[in-house]
Amino acid sequence: GLTVTALVVPKALGYAGIAGVPIVYGLYAAAAGAILYAFFGTSRQISTGPSSALAAVAASAILVAGLSSVDYRVALVAAITLLTGILFLLVALFKMGWIAQFLSKAVITGFLFGAAIEVVIGELPKITGTSNEGANAWQKLLSWIASLPETDRATLLVGVISLVTIFGLRFVAPRVPGALVLVIGGLIASTVLGLGDRGVALVGDVPRGLPSLAIPNLQFVVANLPVIASAAIGLLLIGFSQSAGDARSFAAKHRYRVDINQESVAQGVANVGSGLVQGIPVSTSLSASSLNDTSGAKTPVASLTTGVLVILTLLLLAPLFSGLPKAVLAALIIEAVVMGMMD
Repeated sequence: GLTVTALVVPKALGYAGIAGVPIVYGLYAAAAGAILYAFFGTSRQISTGPSSALAAVAASAILVAGLSSVDYRVALVAAITLLTGILFLLVALFKMGWIAQFLSKAVITGFLFGAAIEVVIGELPKITGTSNEGANAWQKLLSWIASLPETDRATLLVGVISLVTIFGLRFVAPRVPGALVLVIGGLIASTVLGLGDRGVALVGDVPRGLPSLAIPNLQFVVANLPVIASAAIGLLLIGFSQSAGDARSFAAKHRYRVDINQESVAQGVANVGSGLVQGIPVSTSLSASSLNDTSGAKTPVASLTTGVLVILTLLLLAPLFSGLPKAVLAALIIEAVVMGMMD
């Protein structure tokens, strides 16, 4: 559980950034997903939490809805997450998991690749300390290129070092948790070198404490129902494909049975829980589950431990992330989508 937490915490910060909401909401989702899955799931090795693919779908929904206010973005993502959980529960109730068999791998691959391109373009200005604007990804890319003469050298240096570090560790030392190394290194550099005073943009306030339960405003949900519903259906199909496939894989490896309908219940409850604490969507994380497996997980207690440790992080360590340079977080996000979504 401790080993997986070291991977999950920095990744959850990045996934929240992909989804377009404050980073603390990624930790809310990580805690809710890990704890609730431990009680309702049938796989002994699965680790449930945010993922780059699910976060990209949420980000696309925000883009379609045209929301600029942080509060509205948080509310939209929470509503999508909550509806996704309800759809998972309906799939389990009516035993409709067979629907996912009709989802073409080519469609998923193409969608995720395109979403990854859009996410990367959105993160480029944070690497150079500039800005971009436009109605679509290509307009934003051209806008970013035009802004390059205004690049902030300190921010660019931080961004390049961060990219080299996290990609380099993946290829040179794949067993080393690159995301954790990058986040810790970025925090130390920010404090020791005073990067904020040198013009490097920082993440800003990250509140300590646990989230409160909140039900999305009904009027807001109705006004954005087409976007919320379409995003939730997409998340259901992608999430079900991931969770069913990964659960069967670990069960076959360790010679035990999993109940796919119960897995849908577990994913449904995890998403409902995440939505109620305004977290981002959750599903099976293959990287975290694989690490869970290789670290020796034999029961869901490992997932429960991860969830509890994320809660302790929220209670004790959350404000430390306030000093994290945005360029470091951007590098973390870029690595996550390039290596996790571009096939």
